[in-house]
Amino acid sequence: MLRGILISCGIIVVFLLVLLGGVRLFGAETYDRLMNRIAADPDAPVPTAEDKSLHESLFIADLHVDTLKWDRDLLVRSEWGHVDLPRLVEGNVALQSFTIVTQSPLPYGSSDRYRNGEECVSGGSVDMAALLAASQGRPAFSTRERAIYQIERLKAAIKRSRQREGPELRLIRHVDDLRQLMADRRAGQQVVGAVLGIEGGHWVGNTPDDLQAVDEDMQQLFDLGVRQFAPNHRFDNALAGSGEGCERYGLTPMGERALKTAERLGIAVDVAHISQQGMDDAARILSEPFMVSHTGVKGSCEDPCRPARNLSDQQVESVLEHRGVIGIGYWPYAVGPSVWNIADAMQHVMQIAERMGLEPGRHVAFGSDYDGSVTPFFDVSDLDILTAVMRQRAHPFDERTIRNIAGLNVCRFFARVLPGGSEQAVEEICSPAPLPRA
Repeated sequence: MLRGILISCGIIVVFLLVLLGGVRLFGAETYDRLMNRIAADPDAPVPTAEDKSLHESLFIADLHVDTLKWDRDLLVRSEWGHVDLPRLVEGNVALQSFTIVTQSPLPYGSSDRYRNGEECVSGGSVDMAALLAASQGRPAFSTRERAIYQIERLKAAIKRSRQREGPELRLIRHVDDLRQLMADRRAGQQVVGAVLGIEGGHWVGNTPDDLQAVDEDMQQLFDLGVRQFAPNHRFDNALAGSGEGCERYGLTPMGERALKTAERLGIAVDVAHISQQGMDDAARILSEPFMVSHTGVKGSCEDPCRPARNLSDQQVESVLEHRGVIGIGYWPYAVGPSVWNIADAMQHVMQIAERMGLEPGRHVAFGSDYDGSVTPFFDVSDLDILTAVMRQRAHPFDERTIRNIAGLNVCRFFARVLPGGSEQAVEEICSPAPLPRA
């Protein structure tokens, strides 16, 4: 038995060395190119002049990209990956949530288990985020420090964007920042708002029963400029179970405290990746709207879409009951094999909203998951393809619905939940009137 354990440990060590050595040998850039490709759909529509004209008049917001994880200059147009400032401008994006990944266990290995015959992801599995960080010379042994490093990278890019000619990147921390962003976009300025988000607060709540430590951790994130917080990623942690985790429990007492503190501070709560029980618990304790930043829906999940990753109708209803927004992703595992499936997922959410007596198009948003080791159908510079999908599908969305989905729903959401937010701010800031092309 001891010999078997030693052999298993040896295999794991060799595997880790091979992974780290591979990333070092071929470079983080090669790994980035491999993980963040594009799955172009040959059946994607060609945007018409009318599609492009509408697209250029939209206020566009996206709730989730993982670009800060990679060693690319945000201010320079890259030949690979999905997002940078030049391509955000080309895609006419006005507001972008930059979410921060700090731990990424492989979905297989000796630590993984199975739940009711279904593969689950264990936090004890090999952490690719740590290996990538080590290969990049970033903090490799602390999820907190990895998060802070990425936060400072965004702030440095924002500062550099103001010191040179060209588009500006601007951090959104208060409702007045959102107000100014909208005013500047209406004036034709090339400025893109940036919301800092956390995808998995894995260091928060790690001291059992120390609620004050949770408050301090959340306050630190707020002071650093974070305004979007997801307790989970793909595995269970001290805050809550994950929808892909091995236990899938609900919010822990530490998780409840973290989300209540986030709400009090003006940090938007993101329940992407959370378990069913975790979402039920969030709905029970939160009074403000919350979001799912990037997902698909089980009700329109066509292979290779993965149902376990996506929202059930019950979860959709929970978000809508709280006046929240659901960001629909652009990659096959979220929506299915075709670019047209993106709008199908949106339509499914809209049908549920209509059954609930809500305005159908007021709760759907863009949630690309760009640069999140996924293969979307297009990068952000070609975002007018999605506008064409919404206009050219068999049952087209009307212009009001497209404007809402493209960004006004996100504008309203942040105008309500950010510090200084209110229903009055929603009405003042998030006008449906067309914008000039920035």
